[in-house]
Amino acid sequence: MNVHLQEEPVISAIRKTLIATGCAAAVLTSATACDPVENASAAHQVDEAVEQLGEQRSLTVEFGLDADAATLEKLIQDSEDRQDPQEQEGEGAESGGGDGPPPGFGAFLSKARVQMSLQSEKPLADAEEKDFTGTSMRITGADGTLLEYRALGEDMYYRADLAAFGKLADTPMPSAADLPEEAGALRSALQGKWVKVDPKMLPGPARDEPAIDEKTQAKLLKGIRRVLAREVRFKEHGDSDGTSRITAKANARSLLTRLADKLEPMAGDLPPGTELPTAEDFKSVPKKQVKVDFVLKDGKLRKITFDLAQLADKSDGLEKGTKLPLTMKFGKAPKIERPAEATELTMSDLMFIAGSQSAMR
Repeated sequence: MNVHLQEEPVISAIRKTLIATGCAAAVLTSATACDPVENASAAHQVDEAVEQLGEQRSLTVEFGLDADAATLEKLIQDSEDRQDPQEQEGEGAESGGGDGPPPGFGAFLSKARVQMSLQSEKPLADAEEKDFTGTSMRITGADGTLLEYRALGEDMYYRADLAAFGKLADTPMPSAADLPEEAGALRSALQGKWVKVDPKMLPGPARDEPAIDEKTQAKLLKGIRRVLAREVRFKEHGDSDGTSRITAKANARSLLTRLADKLEPMAGDLPPGTELPTAEDFKSVPKKQVKVDFVLKDGKLRKITFDLAQLADKSDGLEKGTKLPLTMKFGKAPKIERPAEATELTMSDLMFIAGSQSAMR
């Protein structure tokens, strides 16, 4: 069993995802000052809604694929059928069997949701590292929570339904009864109970990725805005009961290619190891109009939807009219609290885990 827990990468990933989501909407909306009145008005509504997210002291973003199970199952099977036979043979030889998703994985994806939350003592737009009082991530399926993580102060808490993961992967998992008493917190983990972790005990210091300085950020944002101002068009589709739907539309390949070309000269200003995509990376993106839908309720951003089927081509075998909507839902996060009961992971537990890993090699 491979156990690798580090606080900062998890928190950083959650925070960067939330920030990137907001920035994507903000960048799109800030690019339309010279566009037609309707376009600018619709963009302004989204812009204000995004700013309101930054004024909150807590935020939850939920990701999900709102497609029916049968469609996803067929896509997975078709993908497996189209795989190179020689590649399949090579994978089977190395792994002792097929590495593709097990039957029923499409049903899991149709119900799976990833929820990320932050709470801060200051408005999120102004918050620094020390201001965040709680961070959480939760993955749920049709039968409930599969994995949950919480960080409060110096403490981290984890719980997982390992039996459900085993069923999903079609791989039997050990039970708590199979472990000796000295397994400690690992027994609780196998029972799906909360485990408390002191990050100071964990090996390997966490390191943030090199930051992009403000001057470079401004240059990147300016370049992105210029491209988006030419490529993206916004339109509002009615308003009822305080709910507005606004669509941002652009040619997929043209937009991404022009963005890559515009940003390429700035690559030298980025921290070492940071790479920007090139126009070559987007050759397989279809040359057609795609759209992103924003839903606002009483002026607040509630949902962003992008239909992944828009990027499909004939080789993907999608039937006409098939929808694969990827959604991001926004809301105020519930209070992130410490679990009422949690078994503390001790150094002895870590030594037991390390010994088990060595024995399995």
